[in-house]
Amino acid sequence: MKNVFITKSYKNDDPKNHIVFICDHAHNRIPVKYKKLGLTKIELESHMAFDLGAKTFVIELTKRLKQSYVMSNFSRLLIDPNRSKTSKDLIVSNSFGLKIPGNYNLNREDKCERIENFYDTYHSGLQTFIGEKKRVHKKVFLISIHSFTKKSKKFNRGIEVGLLWNKNMNLLLPIQRKLKSKNIFFGRNYPYSGFHFNYTLDRLNHFFSLDSISIEIRNDLICCKKGITKYVDIFSKIFEEIMYG
Repeated sequence: MKNVFITKSYKNDDPKNHIVFICDHAHNRIPVKYKKLGLTKIELESHMAFDLGAKTFVIELTKRLKQSYVMSNFSRLLIDPNRSKTSKDLIVSNSFGLKIPGNYNLNREDKCERIENFYDTYHSGLQTFIGEKKRVHKKVFLISIHSFTKKSKKFNRGIEVGLLWNKNMNLLLPIQRKLKSKNIFFGRNYPYSGFHFNYTLDRLNHFFSLDSISIEIRNDLICCKKGITKYVDIFSKIFEEIMYG
């Protein structure tokens, strides 16, 4: 399957430090053969299909810092690259209380096809890309970017940013200090736990020993140009200080 992932690298003059931004849920694309999984256009443009605002945020932040990104080019409803192959949420039949018709009664052959054509291809490409960056740069940081929903019937999340970490706290500590200094209301392993929902980074750190963190931004804050500019300004300064400070 072509165009499963999209990469971009900006030329910079620093041979030492480099950031690879990862966006697992950048797109809501579903190839024609899957017939939109039986969903409407409105449903496919909602947060259940992809992380609202995350794609544009990653593109603008990467451009500002002259670093690199890798992003998916398929909807998480087709298959979720940020879940393990054994996870019950790898291919969901319900999301936000809505039935996903195209994912019901999925047979083994169809599931294996999605794993091979999308999931494995994405992770293989991501691993190769990062390996190439490691050969060029002395130190590579991995920053996974996601967005989360503020409110539903079951919750109302007031934080602006979530920092998800597992065993490595090398990025967590300086980032949280800088967010505090900027009066940004953030959560540690909230709204999700990095011990359970950091699969892509955990997988990569099985192959590479790299400082990494997953950053969740509330989607209503990065769904317009003004909001994206605000948070790109905030995080570009944070990462510049970490890389060069």
